Amino acid sequence: MSEVIGAVFDFDGTLMDTEPAIMKSFEHVFGIYRTVEEFTPERRIQVLGPSLDTMMAEFFPEKDPWECVNEYRKYQREHLRDLISPMPGAMEMLGELDRAGIPCSVVSTRYYQSLIELMERSHMNQYMKVVLGNDSVTKGKPDPEGILIAKEQMKADRVFYIGDSVMDVQAGKNAGAVTIAFPSNEGKRAELIAAQPDYVVEHLTEVPSLILGK
Repeated sequence: MSEVIGAVFDFDGTLMDTEPAIMKSFEHVFGIYRTVEEFTPERRIQVLGPSLDTMMAEFFPEKDPWECVNEYRKYQREHLRDLISPMPGAMEMLGELDRAGIPCSVVSTRYYQSLIELMERSHMNQYMKVVLGNDSVTKGKPDPEGILIAKEQMKADRVFYIGDSVMDVQAGKNAGAVTIAFPSNEGKRAELIAAQPDYVVEHLTEVPSLILGK
């Protein structure tokens, strides 16, 4: 029996270009609970990867983090959905993997319902065997739980994990996956490469060749 290889993806900044919406949503929340000026360039880099509740607890320790999360999500849902679209090459890549018989999944720190809504809008959901959000697991990245669940549910012998953050590389390594780093944000490039992923790609259309061994 031939080996089953699976592809597991991070979502924000990897499959979906959500950065403009993330920044505007955090600006909105800072404008309510602190000041927009306090959402500094360092903090803008910091929010790309971790879960919302983790960031809200750090930025607004005096507030209930879920109050801040709900404000963020409400604003993004009502005002910013049109700012969110697939990353260049994402749909082409997923189509090529699908034609090659490679099962694909998402493991993200975004919450499950938000993942489903965004993927359905772009028709990306048709390619996914498993979708796991931060609320789908007991331990989020860099813990390997989500990747290992996806691997099991895809019935894969080996998986590649593709992401744009150090946390993604760490999670992939912890899961025993082959790690592919996609530096979609230049501000994170140096630390992402320093995390020593197995591969680095500049465009998502490079991914199928790595997975298929071409």
